[in-house]
Amino acid sequence: MELKGLVAIVTGAGKGIGKAIAEEYLREGASVALWGRSLDQLKQVEEALNPSGERVISAKVDVSREQEVQSGCSEVLRRFNHIDILVNNAGINHQFTPIEEMSLQAFESLLQVNLVGTFLCSRAVTPVMKKQKRGKMINISSLAGRTGRRNVGVNYGASKAGVIGLTKTLARELGPSGIYVNGIAPGPILTELMKQFPAEAIAGWNAGRAVDRNGLPEDIAHAAVFLASVRSDWVTGVTLDVNGGIMMF
Repeated sequence: MELKGLVAIVTGAGKGIGKAIAEEYLREGASVALWGRSLDQLKQVEEALNPSGERVISAKVDVSREQEVQSGCSEVLRRFNHIDILVNNAGINHQFTPIEEMSLQAFESLLQVNLVGTFLCSRAVTPVMKKQKRGKMINISSLAGRTGRRNVGVNYGASKAGVIGLTKTLARELGPSGIYVNGIAPGPILTELMKQFPAEAIAGWNAGRAVDRNGLPEDIAHAAVFLASVRSDWVTGVTLDVNGGIMMF
């Protein structure tokens, strides 16, 4: 019960990594607001994780839309009175397009969700956390934002590298207010999004992996519990690399 009594917002919670994080947070005692673009999908997750509805609420929130983010935060406060944890997990990717064939719209639309959405959600909860004098923000980046990766696209790599830069800078800005800002950079994780890519691309991303198994959403969820708990109270501005040893410093 590492998170007992705390309230968390998890974006992109309808499936994959977001769903796994929400499940672990509930198991650890937190109340959770599930955000995503498909309310039907979120309701299915809510029913599976907390049928009584006592500790879960769902809201259709497109993180790239400022008003939806603000309204979502207001609803969480009305229901639970505080916001202790924000997990900026919502993200998209497209099939790989070489840069010479990529449109400006394709570049900007991906950054709007992956990077601007992280900014909008972080900005929305900051006044609440400042008033509480405590909070934890966890931003989901990617190995692609660390090293660049073939066959992911410059738009995706740039967006996830931007999340790492935002994490560091925001940690310095908000640290004096008792707010911790950290990130997680997953390696390849077997989610529905990942399965859309060709097998040879996935094999290439996993090349050199030290651990002989695929990464799972639960692997990222466990790291997210640590970063949300008091056990990480001397950790801020850090992006944890959870990748099975594909990349080592």
